[in-house]
Amino acid sequence: MKSGTTVESVEAKKLFDYSIRVAGAEEQEEIVNSIESLMDKETAAYETAQRLIEQIDVMKKSILAKAFRGELGTNNPEEESSIELLKEILGC
Repeated sequence: MKSGTTVESVEAKKLFDYSIRVAGAEEQEEIVNSIESLMDKETAAYETAQRLIEQIDVMKKSILAKAFRGELGTNNPEEESSIELLKEILGC
C-alpha cells in the first residue's frame, strides 16, 4: 500500500484469493449467439435507416425541382400556384 495522495495499490496476493465465477462453454456460446443476433439486427436497422435517408433526400430534391419548374400543384384552379407559395415560404 502507498501513503500520500496517490491511489492505493491492490496487492496481487489478495487479488488472487478472490474466486470469479466463469460461465461454462455452452452458456458462453449462447451469450455470444445472442449478442451476434442483436448486432445483426442493429446492422440491418442502421442500413435500412441509411437507405430511407437517401430516399428522402432524393424525394426532397425531386419535389424542389418540380416546385421551381412550377409542376407542383393540384387540379383545383382556386389554389395558389406552387411557385407563389414557395416564394412566400422562402420570403422572396
